[in-house]
Amino acid sequence: MVSVTSLFPKVLTVTLFAVTGYLCLEHVDVLSPCVVDPIVFLMVSLALYTYFRVINVGPGYPSDFPALKVLDMSAAEAGTELPPEYLTKRSLTVKKDGRFRVCQSCRYWKPDRCHHCSSCDRCILKMDHHCPWIAGCVGFRNQKLFIQFLLYTTAYAIFVLSMTSVQLYRWFYNDKFQEELISGYLLFLWIFSLVVFIAMTLFSAFSVSQVLKNQTTIEMYGVQRWRNQARILGDQQASLHDVNIFNLGSWRKNWDEVMGHTLYEWLLPITVYKHHLGGHSLDNQGVFFRVDLQLNQSILESANLQERLTRRVTPRSSLDVDSRPLIR
Repeated sequence: MVSVTSLFPKVLTVTLFAVTGYLCLEHVDVLSPCVVDPIVFLMVSLALYTYFRVINVGPGYPSDFPALKVLDMSAAEAGTELPPEYLTKRSLTVKKDGRFRVCQSCRYWKPDRCHHCSSCDRCILKMDHHCPWIAGCVGFRNQKLFIQFLLYTTAYAIFVLSMTSVQLYRWFYNDKFQEELISGYLLFLWIFSLVVFIAMTLFSAFSVSQVLKNQTTIEMYGVQRWRNQARILGDQQASLHDVNIFNLGSWRKNWDEVMGHTLYEWLLPITVYKHHLGGHSLDNQGVFFRVDLQLNQSILESANLQERLTRRVTPRSSLDVDSRPLIR
């Protein structure tokens, strides 16, 4: 059964796009309907299609990979059950005590950048944040689509704001205010598009900047938390925690990692081509992630060493300990 909290944002989003599109077609006459109508229809259709693709594709879950299932939580806590070797050899984040990350609620081993969402009550691959507008999480599989939805919505708000602004300007410039009242629908459309434009521009700019850094919102707050803790404790090595190990060294590489390598992938809500190529392997599936080549070798050496030590020594439980990058 669909809950109200899940259905409401979907109905509201569709309604807002439909109402603004209708008002724009009926009350904006800056350009010919032959020009405005196709543009509005295309922008609304593209935004809504992408919106529902964000929801339907989902963020991706560890449960998509049966090998990550914990067979015995007690054994995993005691250190006698370990993750699959393919995960331990390529994991770059561990607990503070060196243990590999595991979710006690979902009973799955957690790959790099995977976090448990309390709202969804399940672990999310490369979790960025829980979005109330989609009643779900933005993660590995739908992050590209989410960014595109933000950009489409921003472009739509700019278009509507531009059209209504020009029409309002003409209403004042031609002294029509002396003869007729301004349309309430037009005024509402202008105010609403202005608010949406400001909000979406700021949020889109933030989200795109995170992609250009190859950093999730959770990772951004994690760095801030470590920095604050280091300041309180006087940690002289705090700068190590500021290193974003998933930053590939340039904004273009970071952008391509999420949005794809071609203009078509950037502009259209389609699956990134490399994900199709990795369909029969774990590469590009949200379990492993590339890192900066300058850090790659040293990190993997540390990860392999940690993996060998973990399999030889039974460590203490670390289910309730925060994780941090495997950089000493």
